[in-house]
Amino acid sequence: MDEKETQKINNDSMRLLLLLIASLFVQHITMRGQEVTSASGIVRDSLSGEPLPFISVYFDGSTIGTATDANGKFTLQNDKGYNRLAVTALTYTTHKFDLKRGQKNDRLECLLAPTEYSLKEVVVKTKRKSYRRKDNPAVELIRKVIDHKNDNRIESKDQYKAEIYEKLALSLDDFHPDYNKKLYRKFQFLKNYTDTSKLNNKPILTLSVRESLSDFFYRKKPKTDKTIIKAKRMQGIDDVMDNEGTITANLDEIFKPVNVFDNNIPILLNRFVSPLSSILAIDYYKYYISDTVNFDNEKCTDLAFVPVNSESYGFTGHLFITQDGHYAVKKVSMTVPSNINLNWVNGFRIDEEYKQMTDSVWAISSENTYINFCIVKGAKELYAHKMRSYDKYNYNIHNTDSIFGIPGETCTLPMAALRTDAFWIKNRHFPLQSKESAIDDMLANCRKVPVFNALLKTAEVLLSGYIPTASETRSKFDFGPMYSALTANPVEGLRLRIGGMTTANLNSKWFLTGYSAYGFVDKKWKYSLRLTHSFNRKFYHEGESPVNNLSFIQEYDVYTLGQDFVATNKDNMFLALKVGAPINKMQYIRKSMLQYEKEWQNGFTWKSWISCQNDRAAGTLQYITQDPSGSTSLLPDFNLSEIGMQLRFAPGERPYNSRRGKNSMVNLSKDAPIFKLSHQLGIKGFLGGEYAYNHTEFSMQKHIWLSSFGRLDAQFKMGKIWDKTPFPLLIIPNTNQSLTIQPESFHLMNAMEFVADQYASFDATYHLKGFILNRIPLIKWLHLREVLSFNMIYGSLTDKNNPSKTTGLFQFPNGTQPLGNKPYMECSFGVENILNILRVDYYRRLSYLHEPNINRSGIRVALQFTF
Repeated sequence: MDEKETQKINNDSMRLLLLLIASLFVQHITMRGQEVTSASGIVRDSLSGEPLPFISVYFDGSTIGTATDANGKFTLQNDKGYNRLAVTALTYTTHKFDLKRGQKNDRLECLLAPTEYSLKEVVVKTKRKSYRRKDNPAVELIRKVIDHKNDNRIESKDQYKAEIYEKLALSLDDFHPDYNKKLYRKFQFLKNYTDTSKLNNKPILTLSVRESLSDFFYRKKPKTDKTIIKAKRMQGIDDVMDNEGTITANLDEIFKPVNVFDNNIPILLNRFVSPLSSILAIDYYKYYISDTVNFDNEKCTDLAFVPVNSESYGFTGHLFITQDGHYAVKKVSMTVPSNINLNWVNGFRIDEEYKQMTDSVWAISSENTYINFCIVKGAKELYAHKMRSYDKYNYNIHNTDSIFGIPGETCTLPMAALRTDAFWIKNRHFPLQSKESAIDDMLANCRKVPVFNALLKTAEVLLSGYIPTASETRSKFDFGPMYSALTANPVEGLRLRIGGMTTANLNSKWFLTGYSAYGFVDKKWKYSLRLTHSFNRKFYHEGESPVNNLSFIQEYDVYTLGQDFVATNKDNMFLALKVGAPINKMQYIRKSMLQYEKEWQNGFTWKSWISCQNDRAAGTLQYITQDPSGSTSLLPDFNLSEIGMQLRFAPGERPYNSRRGKNSMVNLSKDAPIFKLSHQLGIKGFLGGEYAYNHTEFSMQKHIWLSSFGRLDAQFKMGKIWDKTPFPLLIIPNTNQSLTIQPESFHLMNAMEFVADQYASFDATYHLKGFILNRIPLIKWLHLREVLSFNMIYGSLTDKNNPSKTTGLFQFPNGTQPLGNKPYMECSFGVENILNILRVDYYRRLSYLHEPNINRSGIRVALQFTF
């Protein structure tokens, strides 16, 4: 090999070596670039320690970023070599820190310090040690906003009109099922109907859309408002399941309009303190001046606020205040603290915008509420978006007296539900999202899958308590209610019951309702038949509002004196769980009744009836009379004939069309005051009646909200028997011997323990909503809520109705006595919201403590579903 060849080989080897080194270097650089750096953790306020939602988190120097969720948590990663994380928000100083390159950086905790800016000059203050109200420019600013709010808002005008468009969309949140699994294989088409949540940017599947278009009228003196719904419609699952309208009524109660200018904001069945409350705002919230921003060419001060106690019913958010000297609110964005004692809500935000009218007052232009629900941990979340748009404001209202003279706060025009697609396209303020418009098509495809129809039918039965014999549009008879099919008592033993009702699909004005029951101990068949003629055509059942019904009732059944359950019927299976001594003083009652009931939209309801009945003693109950000579006789039964009336007034009450009635436990709209006046007249000799009597009663009840400090449910009753009557016709206090908590009942009083012919009673239950327990370390994390109650009845028995002083009356059964010269009282202390659904109360009897066979204390439970 010569020298040239050797040199050539060396050169080739050098080139090969250099090429190898270069390739290794490139590979090293490439591998370093492909290293994944990830970060996850939580962002908190450095002062309060509260998690901060919707905060920007990104890799510094890149476009890779995200936002914290409703609980302040984030997850982020990149393979581009960025290892410096930045966390920034308008109301806080930006925070940056380095990460370990190519590794998982878990459980990071970033504490953001609030910034404060004065109005005259920019002065940044970080790491505040304490919050002071004195000499705080943010507090001075909010005081001026509150002082000017009544002048700035459109309600300062004598009257005005506005058109309101509302849309409520309910969806499945974070919807990305594995379509390869057997359960979802037949639902491949759902891919075409998914959308994106505006709360957390996750995929959603819209299940229902509700829309309404209405005219709102306001008058300052006397203060009155009226809503006339001129168009409404439902699409999706609700249109199938809400045949009673109860879902609509309850959703209206949950998603009430938000008015930030009010002292309290009603939403999610609670009362939140407004950041503009004239009473509590300054003491309830901390305020921080954050920045100056522009909205629609309007220069505004960004005023941040957080509640002093993060577990209380308040908001965190931003108020954007105009700097023109009027201190008007241009925009508000609010959420709730992550530690708040609020059930099932994983994400929440309210955005409102206001516009200035030509005369400088401000009116709301739009309101958007976004909520994520999760009823069962680990189950699929629900996403709700409630949008309200306000337009066409007008100060000149024609025919004012006729408009405000319409009964009720809300009136629905007859043609509202019959509006065409062309009407909606022309009149809705904003077009539907493409996936919302296609919801009927999606539902039609779902109905082709048998398992979907089975799930839908099951949900319908659970909601209504009835089993239809066909689809909603074809079912002519529904079986139910299902929760009354099985129960027990000492006289009947095991009791089986089957019943049902006809629907408007059979006849829209005539309805037949009834049941048949059999007791395996007394071996008797009982029954009830009710034939109703409605003077209004009904959509599905006879109880739909407004009621205008004439009914004939024929009944034979067993009843217990002194037990009249308000929120359910006596055959509810949960009432079979008894405590204390067994109740065996009962009556077989055979009754015929003709009843008329009419309901007006202004809250008045009139009910009148005429009846005749036979009462026969059952169990250990006996009708024993004593004549003047002292001899006694046993009567097997007696007859009554009665004419009665009841006037009920509930101003502001929302219509509720449940077959269970307005007192149903699932009726969420119970804030309206209720006044009742009734009179029963017994006529001796008429239709076989053996006694003449007059019985008058009056009652009033109200749910009283004490802002964020809870709710007081109070009721007052009084009544009098004017004539001489046997004890079954006297006033017997309502008792509850079951393990469950029942409203308007005494829980430690024995059945028929007391009788009276005149009385006054007071019932009060105070739901503190965690006001005390939210402030106790460790315990507050259980989200328990306190509840107190006090029940009292005071009355007496006049000599004319006391068998020991007047002859010819029925002798009192053993264990029954006149209500004496002191009231009967009992109280309870309980804890509710145990595991979000359970309430447990400890009851204590406060008077008549030395009577035989009584319980001085006891435990009662209830299932409660509330936010």
